[in-house]
Amino acid sequence: MGSMLEFGTLDQPAQLRIYLSGDTLMVEELREIPVRFRDIDAGVLHLGGTTLPGGMMVTMDGRQGADLIELINPATTIPVHFNDYTVFASPLADFRNAVEQRGLAERVTFVEPGQTVPLR
Repeated sequence: MGSMLEFGTLDQPAQLRIYLSGDTLMVEELREIPVRFRDIDAGVLHLGGTTLPGGMMVTMDGRQGADLIELINPATTIPVHFNDYTVFASPLADFRNAVEQRGLAERVTFVEPGQTVPLR
């Protein structure tokens, strides 16, 4: 899963570009994103390290979320979906620590449920 939303007109470059990770992992195919799309305004990353019974992870953990920021280079990143279920194995603190260690924290917008984020 993963979707790039582009807002604008058909005859002009996108005026706003938002990447929604959806429930995914840091896989090789994601390397196509910066090749196909430049100037990503926001990355909405589904985190939490969702782990199914048996240990299979199906959403990015904190480290993978930081890896994705480095890969796609969004102007801002908004972490979401990290505490919605009991199957999450990677709390938001894991992501916060990973982005702080890599010097990416100022490019992350942490929001509370229901809070809005201006993108321009």
